[in-house]
Amino acid sequence: MPVIEMLRAKCVPGRRAQWLVRDAEIWTPALAAHDGYISKEVWPSIDHPDEVVIIVRWESLAQWKSFPDDLNTALDAKMHDVQLEVTGEALAIYGG
Repeated sequence: MPVIEMLRAKCVPGRRAQWLVRDAEIWTPALAAHDGYISKEVWPSIDHPDEVVIIVRWESLAQWKSFPDDLNTALDAKMHDVQLEVTGEALAIYGG
């Protein structure tokens, strides 16, 4: 079953533009290289100028869960000066 990973990033105030560049340079290639990755969308909030919503599509929950924790930690460390926190959840795609 396909899975959507929905994340909300809070950027350092005034540094969202740098966050967007850094995310594209660091996170997007790492995700794209991982088995099960389908796509990624990045949505800067209109109402909250220091927030971004990220949607990552995965082929399965197992493939999403197999993204290495140590790589996740290393990539997050490269965002430390432009990012305050990231929260998220996984959602199943419901065919209705």
